[in-house]
Amino acid sequence: MIETASVISFFGFLQCGEITVIKSEQFEPAINLCISDISFTDNVATLHLKQSKTDPFLKGIDIQLHKINSHICPYRVLKGYLEFRKTCISSYQNTEPLFVSIGNLAMEREFFITKIRHVLELCGYDPKNFSGHSFRRGAGTAAGQANIQDHMIKTLGRWSSDCYLRYIRTQPTSIKHAKQQIAESVYH
Repeated sequence: MIETASVISFFGFLQCGEITVIKSEQFEPAINLCISDISFTDNVATLHLKQSKTDPFLKGIDIQLHKINSHICPYRVLKGYLEFRKTCISSYQNTEPLFVSIGNLAMEREFFITKIRHVLELCGYDPKNFSGHSFRRGAGTAAGQANIQDHMIKTLGRWSSDCYLRYIRTQPTSIKHAKQQIAESVYH
């Protein structure tokens, strides 16, 4: 579940609050992410967010998670998670939370962040550097490093302004490379 939540958060440019709740007893199927908010076609999983900070008029938004040729594929991870859930958890109803913790309760923000920080620490990373916004920020940074065009980054992250630029962290090697290109252009 943590793997699936992490992968779809990254590839969907999601905020932690879009996949978790503050307290599990506050889960509302009409507002929060449910099993019924996921649909599959041959190559695309669609995650329907009923509300989001980036959706001020509460129209809802569909996030496409494509089947991609990569060892980390959001489509396959999500499909596998739902298949596992169907067979291993006694109740599986469309109005249940997509992500659950002990007792089949909606996954709480603090639970998710604590688990991610634990995994990061096991991998040798400083867990203090992770926050609930890290997947969204990381996706924006990765898109920038992959030279994805600005308008596409804005579309993927559902940003209506240029505020996404605050999320993109530029590596020192990228700055050095840019300066090298400038220097070469001056002398050619």
